[in-house]
Amino acid sequence: MVSSSARGSSERPFYARHAEAYDLLITDPVEPWVGAVHDRLRSVGRTPAVVLDAGCGTGRHAAGLVAAGHRVDLVDASADLLSLAVTRCPSARAISADLCELDVPPVYDAVTCRGVLNDMISDRERAAAVRSLAGCLNPGGLLFLDVREERASQSRADGATHRRQVDLGDGARLTFTSRTTWSEGTLRVEEEYDLARPGMPEQRSGYTFAMQPWSEAELRAVLHDSGLRTVQISPGVGRRTADRLFVVAH
Repeated sequence: MVSSSARGSSERPFYARHAEAYDLLITDPVEPWVGAVHDRLRSVGRTPAVVLDAGCGTGRHAAGLVAAGHRVDLVDASADLLSLAVTRCPSARAISADLCELDVPPVYDAVTCRGVLNDMISDRERAAAVRSLAGCLNPGGLLFLDVREERASQSRADGATHRRQVDLGDGARLTFTSRTTWSEGTLRVEEEYDLARPGMPEQRSGYTFAMQPWSEAELRAVLHDSGLRTVQISPGVGRRTADRLFVVAH
């Protein structure tokens, strides 16, 4: 069965039709996250490391890890985002896969996964995804996660409308509007995309989906159930908002 995350990767305009705008809309700096991962790998003698970037998006963070000397493989369920990542990281092996169904040998010194686990909205999916990621690690390998924290995410979900416009070149502009609310432990996100190109009718599309943030207790329980006994949880790294957690487990 296809997970909610993988389904969204093909349906959400942000990951498909408007993948070209992804890097213009998501502008959190790469360096802090890459630095934190690299420093931790160096501290345990795993540099250079063989890394699997699970849910790689357009490959910005993977490229940063490659520049730091690591060998990185790419995984994403969005064909459009994965194509952009391959262009950015031409030496990387690319794998198109649902993280809940990931089937690769346990050869990685580290697995990194930013954001994707928030899109898993059932206990079954969340357990399956973490189990898949843990199963990619070689003995002693490290799992690095970036996830939304439950309480801070609820506080930010105030129903306010946020709008950004980005220039796609050649006179084309994309206006991205989003609104997030909170309901029974989940974030409900409503998005609208308005694409204007010179001499063409305006194209409008919308998408509504849910995300489920994580509590520290749930993180520890799911990671422990996947065989990762040492779990360190700290505030998010390289994020402009305070609703993220940086997790290292082995």
